Amino acid sequence: MDDRFEQFESDVMKKIITEDLSISDLLKEQYRFATVTKRSFTGVGFFTDFEITDRSLAIPGHLNLELGKVHAKIEGLEFGAGFVLFIRDGMLGMLEGYTYNEPWPTDIITYTLD
Repeated sequence: MDDRFEQFESDVMKKIITEDLSISDLLKEQYRFATVTKRSFTGVGFFTDFEITDRSLAIPGHLNLELGKVHAKIEGLEFGAGFVLFIRDGMLGMLEGYTYNEPWPTDIITYTLD
């Protein structure tokens, strides 16, 4: 796995986690202890699955929700990319990244998140 992609993914996660301030501290803690169990590239995006073994970090109420108001401008993509973070049973579950009908870039070097 390319270190640049892992840095990009980390930057996306940090941005998404701060979307909902009522749960951002717990999500930051979960992400700190998260292990990537699987990463799949689809040609137009990716899926990254997380595992957090410490159930004490779960969001109260064991919520299922999706966060994803983050968009990336990535060199080589005309329309950029979007992201959805899936929270399942109060825990980080999966990050999905997707393009808008363009091939996912092989290298992500220059990008901005908004």
